[in-house]
Amino acid sequence: MTDYLAKAKQILQDHPFVMLSKSWCPDCVYANNVWSSYGVTEKIHLIELDKFPDQEEAAKLEAAFTEISGRKWVPTIFFHGKKLGTEQDLKNWSADGTLDSVFKENQLI
Repeated sequence: MTDYLAKAKQILQDHPFVMLSKSWCPDCVYANNVWSSYGVTEKIHLIELDKFPDQEEAAKLEAAFTEISGRKWVPTIFFHGKKLGTEQDLKNWSADGTLDSVFKENQLI
């Protein structure tokens, strides 16, 4: 597990915007639609766990990200190495009109 924890931390270090995802997940589709609507899809390092050829590796990597974030959930969104939230946070920020501000503060837009 420590190898996967180190790998997960390296991914977060190498990519300012990361989303842990599964392609069949409706909440992940919602988050991807948000990225698309802002024209930032290319900025998001998307980790589609269900598309890994080695599902054992995917499970270990998911466990490592769970340890980092404190919760097993997809999508889990990380900005600048820290957990930003989930699709529910995106929905809440959109509803209260602060989504643009969150993205600007984090230099996504």
